[in-house]
Amino acid sequence: MKAKNQHISFSGRGEAHQTSYHYRIIKGLAKVVAIIIGTLTAIVVWVVVRPVIRGIGWIISIATALLTIYWILTL
Repeated sequence: MKAKNQHISFSGRGEAHQTSYHYRIIKGLAKVVAIIIGTLTAIVVWVVVRPVIRGIGWIISIATALLTIYWILTL
């Protein structure tokens, strides 16, 4: 088997290494950005949505209690 020009010369591989290096940097940066976005989303849910859901839970509980009392009184 004869060595072909692409195996002998490394002139075309320089860009591949550079692309791989940039790809790793972009991939790492994307992970950091995803972690930051996920953290901000979790904080917003914890601070804003959780009390709203708790409030809705209380409303459902009170409505259920009132309907149960009404149902018992109307038997």
